[in-house]
Amino acid sequence: MHTVHSTCLERLTPQDFCFIETIFFGSSGTPGSPAFASFFEKRESLLSFLEEDKLFQAIIEMPYPLGVSAELYFFVLVRRSLSEAGINDLRVADYVAATLALHATGNPMEGAFPDRPEVDFTYQMDFLQAMEGLSAYDRFFLQVQCGNQFLVLTGLFPKFIENRANRRGAPGLNYYESVARQAFLSAGEHPLADEFDLRALYPQLAGCFNETRQALNRMADDYLFL
Repeated sequence: MHTVHSTCLERLTPQDFCFIETIFFGSSGTPGSPAFASFFEKRESLLSFLEEDKLFQAIIEMPYPLGVSAELYFFVLVRRSLSEAGINDLRVADYVAATLALHATGNPMEGAFPDRPEVDFTYQMDFLQAMEGLSAYDRFFLQVQCGNQFLVLTGLFPKFIENRANRRGAPGLNYYESVARQAFLSAGEHPLADEFDLRALYPQLAGCFNETRQALNRMADDYLFL
């Protein structure tokens, strides 16, 4: 059964919480203890730590980001980067961060369509061809993956797209932004969007895609080594 990874906040690990505790309180507690857990029982309390300058600085100064999960790493960076760009909606930041984390930790399409293992989904045509013959159920997940894939490509690897456009006459950033926006809008109209509570999020993400993409471009330049 397919799923949509739409949140980092619900996928943080005990190691993440231990790291956060160490940054703010030293090593006085252990994950799972009542004193430790009480700080993170409510979403508002957890966010108050995740949005602190002290944690952001600790994350970007880590010599080895593998010391925390990809979910914590990208949530802290994305939340800060989008907020600085005027995109303050928590769900948008959480979804974008979850998408980057998923792509950073492996092939997000692995096993999803075993009859088409050769397609790497770098080009829009790959998605259009893969749509042929799919059920309405599978089409939703492919639309989501199309939007997610081009969110990552345009957000973290804009120079790859620009260089390919200059050398080969391939489509540029504006084209892939348009493709991603349409994919998210289509996914948002699908009945499965209600099942995953994404009915309102996808149109919102499509509406601020350009600003989100540019914020990710700056984040990649300033903080990531790609």
